[in-house]
Amino acid sequence: YFFSTATVRPRSEKYVLDFTFDGTSKHVIQLDSTYFDMGKSKEQETFRDSNTGLIGIEASWQRDHDGKPFMSTPIAKLFLLASIKFAMRDAWGMGVEYEGGRPGWLDSMNGLPGMVGSGMPETYELYLLMKYVKKVVDKYDRDVVVPAELAIMISAIQDALDTLHAAAFEDPE
Repeated sequence: YFFSTATVRPRSEKYVLDFTFDGTSKHVIQLDSTYFDMGKSKEQETFRDSNTGLIGIEASWQRDHDGKPFMSTPIAKLFLLASIKFAMRDAWGMGVEYEGGRPGWLDSMNGLPGMVGSGMPETYELYLLMKYVKKVVDKYDRDVVVPAELAIMISAIQDALDTLHAAAFEDPE
């Protein structure tokens, strides 16, 4: 798993209530959603080579509590990716939210993250990813071992879905 110094802020810190363009009302916008984590940078400094002054490639990998690189099977990693994307769907449960600043691949969409935007193409990709993971798991009939943190997140997602279902919420026409 890649160990990045770029970190996404919690929703409570990045969502701001601000005036609309015409100044007549307010709306929620997303500002400064990511930041450079100095704590992570200090962790990476421990891998600096004293001879070259360069930070070694070992600094790029997430580590467990014993300092060993964290590893999992490819299918577990794909399941983790699908779970995170599923959890990051927008308020209507349709599009996957844009989190990390500007999507540099398409200039016309640079404003979407700030508008708390989401994308349906990413949801279709999520669907295909989940379908693939299920197909592989069914085909080989093996357990998928996931990190404890992922199991906790999936449990929280399930609780939220159960609460939504129990509320008998229906979309307005």
